[in-house]
Amino acid sequence: MKVLQKTMLAVFTLLLFLPMHVNAQKDQPKVTLEFKNAETANQLVRNYTKALQNGDVAKMNAQLHENAMIYGLGGALDSLNVKQHTAYFTNSTNQFKHSITNDLYLPVKVEEYWNEGEWLLSWGTNTVTDKKTGKTIIIPYHSVSMVEGGKIVFMRYFYDMLNIMESQGFTLAPSKQ
Repeated sequence: MKVLQKTMLAVFTLLLFLPMHVNAQKDQPKVTLEFKNAETANQLVRNYTKALQNGDVAKMNAQLHENAMIYGLGGALDSLNVKQHTAYFTNSTNQFKHSITNDLYLPVKVEEYWNEGEWLLSWGTNTVTDKKTGKTIIIPYHSVSMVEGGKIVFMRYFYDMLNIMESQGFTLAPSKQ
């Protein structure tokens, strides 16, 4: 009788959690690394990165859709439109030389999920050199770009703000608790 009870409990438990497992399977995205526009997306972001290294803001903007939104520049959560992106990088490239090394690019297509689209993920190191002082700041970064119709429509930057702040003389102090 105890064997039957244990068996029935196990079957009941399995049946109880089966709908959750099936629903979890439905909520999983379909992710593909090889897709029709993968090389186009890859080249688009490489062109953007090369233009940054060359200080060519117009060529950077040529890779962006006219209504593109860019997030995470200057350590802010605020969005920038293409005009604001132009102002940000014009200021940056006037003051600094950008040198990208150890860069890696990964095209990813996501289907049937909230972030559906064709994406290009990029990692690397941006060594920024002040044109007046020669002082350098090494900035590891990651960027995520959504590509539609041969243009970047969305871009998010992630990078280490602490080493930038420390290189400018800021210090991090523990709270006074």
